[in-house]
Amino acid sequence: MFILFLLAIGLVMFMIYAVYSNGKVLGAPGEDVNLLNNLRYSIRLFRNQDLLQQPNQFSEERKFSISNDDHTMDVCHKLEAESFVFSGTATCDYLAYKGKDRTLSPGTYTLPGGMNAIQVANFIAERVNQDLQFTIFAGWRLEEIAEVIGQLGLSFGKDDFLSFVSAPPAQITQLIDLPANRTLEGYMLPGFYSLKPTITLEEFILQSVSRTQAVLQEASQNLNDQSSTLTTDELIILASIIQRETLEPAEMSTIASVFFNRLAIGMRLETDPTVQYAIGYDLAQGTWWKSPLTFSDLAVVSDYNTYLVQGLPPGAISNPSRDTILAAYSPEKTGYYFFRAKCDGSLTHNFAVTYEEHLANGCE
Repeated sequence: MFILFLLAIGLVMFMIYAVYSNGKVLGAPGEDVNLLNNLRYSIRLFRNQDLLQQPNQFSEERKFSISNDDHTMDVCHKLEAESFVFSGTATCDYLAYKGKDRTLSPGTYTLPGGMNAIQVANFIAERVNQDLQFTIFAGWRLEEIAEVIGQLGLSFGKDDFLSFVSAPPAQITQLIDLPANRTLEGYMLPGFYSLKPTITLEEFILQSVSRTQAVLQEASQNLNDQSSTLTTDELIILASIIQRETLEPAEMSTIASVFFNRLAIGMRLETDPTVQYAIGYDLAQGTWWKSPLTFSDLAVVSDYNTYLVQGLPPGAISNPSRDTILAAYSPEKTGYYFFRAKCDGSLTHNFAVTYEEHLANGCE
């Protein structure tokens, strides 16, 4: 009996020490954690303190996502599987001990490198650390991107964004070999973005422009005798026009061929999107892309009006997608000089070699 008594005393002392040690290392348990659970988790956490305090091996920040149907244990297992923590079970014990297992929210988190499991668990338990997510749609102009930026709640707003992209610093222009006095129109790659809430404006711009640079490097492998006659910036300008003419990847290289054929013989491009860009925001329609255009619209005096100006406009008119950039770099070889929308509502186009054929493709 005396031995049992000593064992009981020893167990109690161990539990008290475990609670005390965890309190020093992990802090106080959550307010809603009862005494029994405190004791239970304290013993398990005491055994795993080293694992919880050991930083992961990543020096760079990385993304971690919690899905809508993930339970706490699913999250912890994913953390271990993706090497954010050394023990998913110990991480779950810590979350339960702190009462933070109930504050996990679906979303993506940008985790700094070198965190230990305690820091990781605390980070993903705070909704304020969730990435802010949005999409840049293909064919948007900078002002349309700015509107979305202004609604995200980042440390910068739409005016900051527009000011930056209108006169980008050398670090950005050198990355993409941007000509002097050019904005970043055409170089903000469309797609899905998941931004850490503390991201700076320059970091965001650099991320987007770097995506464009990667696409340009890919596309440069497909230069042919037509596209090699243009500079990188001119190909971006052409891609930005193609983007506003079609959303169908299958016909982008064919439309590119029409514009290359026109440029080759000195024929004006005569493309509506450049006029829409020149007009700017239309109050009556509430859009940056007025449609349909009137005869007076087509006569607007602007370097961007390709009905009046020979060759390419002085800058891009939208931000083209990867597919569109690739099409500009590898135009199809055709004899087409004209295209117009099909009459079936498909938003695709009929192509023609002669103006007579072009007129015949019109809708009755």
